[in-house]
Amino acid sequence: MDLGLHERVVLITGAGGGAGPTVARAFADEGAFVALHHREGSGSATRSAETAAEIVAAGGQAIAVSADLTSTEQVEAMVERVSTELGAVGVLVTATSAYRSEKFPEITDESWASVVDDLLGATVRACRAVVPGMQEAGWGRIVNIAARSGLVGVARSTHYAAAKAGIIGLTASLAKELGPQGILVNAVAPTQILTVKDGTPSIPDERAAEMAKSIPLRRLATPDDLARLVVWLGSGANSYVSGQTISLTGGDQR
Repeated sequence: MDLGLHERVVLITGAGGGAGPTVARAFADEGAFVALHHREGSGSATRSAETAAEIVAAGGQAIAVSADLTSTEQVEAMVERVSTELGAVGVLVTATSAYRSEKFPEITDESWASVVDDLLGATVRACRAVVPGMQEAGWGRIVNIAARSGLVGVARSTHYAAAKAGIIGLTASLAKELGPQGILVNAVAPTQILTVKDGTPSIPDERAAEMAKSIPLRRLATPDDLARLVVWLGSGANSYVSGQTISLTGGDQR
């Protein structure tokens, strides 16, 4: 199936962390030009640069770009750079993460504001920076990575769950406002995804096996599972799904 992504420009925020590199490579495999965002000086900077280099070596087009997503000026400068080097952004995937475990009574105002701005605020800024170009083109796809906890909550990380719930509300609202201009906006709410970094799984094997027992498919989600869904939602093959938050849970409805 032709997904209509050939030479579409895709910007992925948080592309150096978690499943980001897999999502980037999946878009590149469809012929998209990919910009992988990272925060300057962060641990994900190397992964973003390495993934971009891999895509280029395979014959694709990709660049690594940096920006502090809490800064409107830096976000706008990043989008301008992507537009100059690759073309106008047609697909935005927001995949920033700022998980922090804290008991609710111990969450300070500063910690709450930091987590919410790092997640919800960053998503708002990225969307706001690319929407005018999408409106001008009359076509656009936005896929926001939320989390299952944004739908059902999570103990000891209420600021994280609240921010992810905000992303879900943002997604639904943008879909209503931007739909008339040909821009489809969706969110994906995965449970924990099993990733591997430098040969080490993000979840120890014994713990992963225990977690899988409560999932109907009897396994945890992989980066490929997420990538396939995100790429389809961000593609031209998706012509009518908008305003939805799709749970990636392997059938687990808890």
